[in-house]
Amino acid sequence: MRDVLLRRGPARTLALLGVVTLLMVALAVFAVSMQRRALTSDFEPRLMFPELGGQVNEVSKIEIVSRLSQVTVERDQQATDSDVAVWRLLEKGGHPVRAEMVKRTAVGLADLELIEQRTAQPEWHQHINLTNPADKGTGVRVTLFGADGDEVASLIVGKLEGTADIDGEGTIYVRRTAEDQSYVARGSFNLEQNAAAWLDTGVIDLAAGRVARVEVSPPEGETYVVERVAATSAETPTYQISNLADDLQPVTDYAINGIGNALVNLQFTDVQPIGDVEFDAPTRTVFSTDDGLRITVEAQRLSGGYFAVLSAGAAVDADEAVRREAAVLGARLAPYAYGLSTPKGADLTRSFDTLTEPKSADGAVVDLEALEDAARAE
Repeated sequence: MRDVLLRRGPARTLALLGVVTLLMVALAVFAVSMQRRALTSDFEPRLMFPELGGQVNEVSKIEIVSRLSQVTVERDQQATDSDVAVWRLLEKGGHPVRAEMVKRTAVGLADLELIEQRTAQPEWHQHINLTNPADKGTGVRVTLFGADGDEVASLIVGKLEGTADIDGEGTIYVRRTAEDQSYVARGSFNLEQNAAAWLDTGVIDLAAGRVARVEVSPPEGETYVVERVAATSAETPTYQISNLADDLQPVTDYAINGIGNALVNLQFTDVQPIGDVEFDAPTRTVFSTDDGLRITVEAQRLSGGYFAVLSAGAAVDADEAVRREAAVLGARLAPYAYGLSTPKGADLTRSFDTLTEPKSADGAVVDLEALEDAARAE
């Protein structure tokens, strides 16, 4: 290198440029390092919202807003019959959300610790995703409101700064919404921006074998009844079509059992306010239990998939416990139309003709396995 620098000519010029470039890079790295050290050496870790720990139980509303989406959950002030607070998602017609999602947000922010001070220059926020989504920025704004409706905490969340540790805590860029000063924070909190992920997707869950009788009224074709076979166990109940004509046989027991067990752990894939979904030819199904509970389901396949609305009631001779159960179920189910998976939707919309076939005159064996595969594919 020394010989090159002593010689005149293009090689000497290139070598000098290389040396100058290396010196400039080294100085830049040194400057950034010194700036970071100046920002962090005297910074003592602290809670981002030191007062929030004592206010968590007073939080009444949470907003998570990005440039493309918004999630708003509110505590149901009218739900006072339970020791557990009920939270509702406004973007899904006020449907209840999972309580742990709310806890992970509020408690996680209360425990969020600032560990490094970073830039306070607004023009640098775009590089760490701390621009406000209200201004079409790339940050995510999280705001917690107290019982009086006032903000108790609000921050912009930006890029991850590192990976999570063994306790699931990571580091991320943050700033308080009303301030330009940014920080690296350590903690773990819920930042879910997909509204559907907040929802408690359970519709109804009747114990296996509790349903004794199902009356199905399709929009076309005959009404039929499915009944529980008395000899089967409660864990694996079997159902059959009542009063089936002698010249008919079930196409497959699988589909019939699917009807009888349709309300066992019924989950939804989507939920809409009941007024937003319109049926023109639903299948009406009434599920009856031995103790007098009645669940009525109207279901239809629409352009967006299967949807169903449910209502609950009790027989005139049902005891008080069943009447209370029906009232609670009815109040919870009435406001919504539920999107269902294809298998569950099919179970709730089957016509009599798809469940039965003429008996074979020559006694030929029916390939039930093949038929069951076909039923699953519907």
